[in-house]
Amino acid sequence: MREEETVTEEKISIIIPVYKVEEYLETCLDSVLAQTYQNLEILLVDDGSPDRCGEICDRYAQKDKRIRVIHKKNEGVARARNTALELASGDYISFMDSDDWIAPKAYEILYRGLKKYDADCSVGDCTCAYEKDGMLFFEKKEKQKEAECIEAKEVIGKLLLQGSAIWNCLFKRKLFEKIRFPQGRINDDEVTALHVLAECRKIVYVNQETYYYRIRANSITTAAFSLKKLDFYYNAKENRRFIREKLPELLGQAEYKYVKAMLYCYVNLGRLRGEQEADRMRAALKKELRQNKVQALENPFLDWKYKILLQICTL
Repeated sequence: MREEETVTEEKISIIIPVYKVEEYLETCLDSVLAQTYQNLEILLVDDGSPDRCGEICDRYAQKDKRIRVIHKKNEGVARARNTALELASGDYISFMDSDDWIAPKAYEILYRGLKKYDADCSVGDCTCAYEKDGMLFFEKKEKQKEAECIEAKEVIGKLLLQGSAIWNCLFKRKLFEKIRFPQGRINDDEVTALHVLAECRKIVYVNQETYYYRIRANSITTAAFSLKKLDFYYNAKENRRFIREKLPELLGQAEYKYVKAMLYCYVNLGRLRGEQEADRMRAALKKELRQNKVQALENPFLDWKYKILLQICTL
C-alpha cells in the first residue's frame, strides 16, 4: 500500500459512550469526522445523559450517515460499551471517551501499523491535556520513536506496572467475541484491556501521536475518594486471579498492582472513618494486607516506599 493512497478498505467501528459531556462532545465528534480513514461506523451511546448530549448526537447523525445513535437509560459506561459491541459491524473495534479527541490521521496510522506488522492490536501515542481555569495544558512529550511490534506477554507485563486503558487502540473484531466489560465498576478498562490483550499474538506500538486525553477536575478518576473507588482494588484482585491462571510468569507484576491498590484504598478509607461500610472494608483490607505481607515485601517490583507503607498499615 503506497503512502499516498486513500485508506478506505476495511470498516472500523468506533464506540463512544456519551454522558454529561455536552461541553466537549462536539470537539470529540468533529475530530472523528475529520479522519483521513473514511470507512468508519461511529456508534454513539447516549447513556441517559440529562443534558443536551442526546440532541447533539442526533444532530451529528443527521449530517453524517456513518453515525448511529443508541439512546438508552443510564446504566454506566460498561453497559454502554457492551451494548455497542453487540451492534458493531466493523472488521475492527476501537473505543473513545466522549470528552477526548483524536488526531486527523489517527485511524489511518493505527490501521496501517496493524496491517504492516500483521498484529492483532495497534496502540497509538496519547497526549494528556490538563484542564485548568478554562485552559488546556499539554504534557511535554519525548521525541517519537519508530514503530515497534511486541509480543502480548511483554505488553501485559508493562501494563500491570503502569496501568492500562481501552481507548487509543485498534483491535481486530475477533478479540471481542467472548469478552465484555464488567458492569457496575469504574475503571473497567483495567480488567477488559488485560483480557483482550491476552488474546493477541502481536501488538504494535505505532509511536505516533493519535489520541488526546482530557483530564478534568470533575471526572471519575480525579474526583475525591469514595467507596466507589474500591473498584480499583476489585479490578486489581480480578487481574491477579486472571494472571495466575493464564500467565503465571507475570504474577509478580500482578501482585505489585494488587498490593498498591489495597494500600491506596486502605489509606483513603481512613479519611471516611465513622462510615460503617468504610470501617468494615478498611478492616477487611488490613487483614488481606497482612495475609499478603511476606510475599509483597519480597516482590522486586514493589518500591521501598510502598514496602514501608505496608509495614505501617499492617501494625
